[in-house]
Amino acid sequence: MWFILTDCTGKPKTIEMKCYRITGGWLAILVWMIAMAVSGVGRAEAAVLTLDAKGGRQDTAGYLERLDDPDGRLDAAQAANAAEWQALPGGLSAGFTQATVWLRLTVNVDSVRTGGWMLQLGNALLDNARVYVDLPAGGWAELGDSGEDVPRRDWPVDYRSPVFEFNPATARNHVILVRLQSKNALATRLDIWPRLAFDNQSRREGLLFGLYFGFYVLLMALHALFCWFTRAPLSGLFLAYISVGVANETLSLGLVQQVTRLPVQWSDPILGVGIAVGMMLGLEMSFRILALDTLYPRLVAWVRRSTGLLAAVCSVLILLGHYGLGMPPVQAAALLLMTMLSLMAVYLLWRGWRPVRFFILAFGGFYAGMLVGFLRNLGVLPVNQITEFVSTFSGMVHMLLLSLFIIGRHERQRRANERRQAHAAAEMAQEHSLRLEHEVALRTAELRNEILSRERLEDELRASLALERRVLSEQRDFVAMVSHEFRTPLAIITASSQQLERHLEGPLEKSRTRCGNIRGAAIRLLALVDEYLTDDRMSEPRADLRLQACDLHALLDELCGEFPPGRMRCTRGEGTRWLFCDAGLLRVALRNLLANADRHAPIDTCVDIRMRCADQQLCIDVGNVGEFIEPAERDRMFQKYYRGQNAQHRPGAGLGLYLVQRIAKRLKGSVALTGAGGPEPVRFSLCLPR
Repeated sequence: MWFILTDCTGKPKTIEMKCYRITGGWLAILVWMIAMAVSGVGRAEAAVLTLDAKGGRQDTAGYLERLDDPDGRLDAAQAANAAEWQALPGGLSAGFTQATVWLRLTVNVDSVRTGGWMLQLGNALLDNARVYVDLPAGGWAELGDSGEDVPRRDWPVDYRSPVFEFNPATARNHVILVRLQSKNALATRLDIWPRLAFDNQSRREGLLFGLYFGFYVLLMALHALFCWFTRAPLSGLFLAYISVGVANETLSLGLVQQVTRLPVQWSDPILGVGIAVGMMLGLEMSFRILALDTLYPRLVAWVRRSTGLLAAVCSVLILLGHYGLGMPPVQAAALLLMTMLSLMAVYLLWRGWRPVRFFILAFGGFYAGMLVGFLRNLGVLPVNQITEFVSTFSGMVHMLLLSLFIIGRHERQRRANERRQAHAAAEMAQEHSLRLEHEVALRTAELRNEILSRERLEDELRASLALERRVLSEQRDFVAMVSHEFRTPLAIITASSQQLERHLEGPLEKSRTRCGNIRGAAIRLLALVDEYLTDDRMSEPRADLRLQACDLHALLDELCGEFPPGRMRCTRGEGTRWLFCDAGLLRVALRNLLANADRHAPIDTCVDIRMRCADQQLCIDVGNVGEFIEPAERDRMFQKYYRGQNAQHRPGAGLGLYLVQRIAKRLKGSVALTGAGGPEPVRFSLCLPR
């Protein structure tokens, strides 16, 4: 339970299944309680109960008969001779009724025992209870008059509920009549105790009640202190909720009336108003736990107003003495609200609403117990030990879970606030430290002597000069490389065009050769321009990709056309024609791969190009016969301006493979050396997502 209260941050599916199992568990418990409560509800003939003086409590369920007296005018003799008696399968559960109800019990006393027996009625809120026993010579003897209409000092036995002494003088069958009246729910059971067993049970009951209400008092005191020192959300509402609940419980059990001699003119209105107030507090607690204000604010406001109006009207009726008119609507409204909230909880659980998980745990069993109690008071369920005490036990568990939830949530919030405060304090301390360091640095700089200042300036000057020399050196190298790379194709273009101009009437083959040289140099110059422009574009991280559908077959055909016929050999796999990417960047990458292979492949060989699909990628493999690449050079081949030992005497700027790698990463692909040369071809594989 504690895990569910404090840790609901696990996997949503797992926790949701746990909550479904909890809901199913509560439903199963409710069904079991109702089944146990209604066990034996079938019709039965009243039998004779044989009293056992050596045993303990004897339940009269199954031995009672019931007679309804609408006007309350029958005396004992008239009631005993009436023909409308009906056998009861269990205890009496007549609901809210204005009629007088008679109970008849036939007991067999086989021997006269010292101390006799005690007749105990379980309902402490009965207005009037009278017990009669038949006389051997005929007629009826009254054993006593008890109930809330009778002053406590006149009760036959000082107990929380009506109890009567039964001391038969002869061993025979005795007929006992019980006359009952109540403006509360007329539901009770009748137990018969041997005198000694009843005295022992009374002491045990007093001890249990002391522990039970002592737990509540301790819990209330704890939360009173908790509310006083923390002002935690829900703590004040919970304190009022549990206080009203405990007050109603003590009044319902008759403990307050027994201890304080509180007259019925006060006890019944206090209990009725307390139940109405408890319904409102329970409704508000449910709304807070479920956080329904954030989901359905209008519905919540309407339910609050309607329920508050009903509770106020019923409270006025109760205070005016119309208890039988005021209480049934309150209990019916409470039953309706519990049903509505239960259905709402199931719906919100299906929706994945997080707060409903604890609500089902804390309120599920409580609603089940209260439902059984309401159905008992309304006369739907019989009266027995299960229906009488299930609401008490479920309420105790309910209050304990709410207490743990409120304290646990406050503790989690407190820890979260402490973490936030610690984080804010750390940030402030860091900011203050930085500011202090800055101020100290400024003051220290102001207090430095001239020699230290000169040393610092000299160091900075030397560092700046070294940086400047390095930058100038890199610039000179770059300019020399660019000049060389650009000068070579430009010189070819200039010489070929001059020769072409001088020999316009020369042989056609030489003119074609010169035009081919010009074209090749122009292509090389164009490729260099593309390389440097692409390098500049790739250096800008915010440059957007120009995505479009690219025809790879047409692109490769175009690039292969830039090389001598037969130099490039392309093998196309199935599904390799179209690729959605930046065609411009892909063109530069492929041109560099082909140009690199062309530079290093022997003249009498061809460059092998293979297109294939693998693992949702389109791969282009470019291979050529070439010299073996040392392992030490393989990791540096994609560095900017790096040229391996095999490329020292061949044209190139050292940007080709570097740009290919940059472009591949930009297109969310990769390029790798898959063949190192020597006995196998040198092969580069460019793989891009399809």
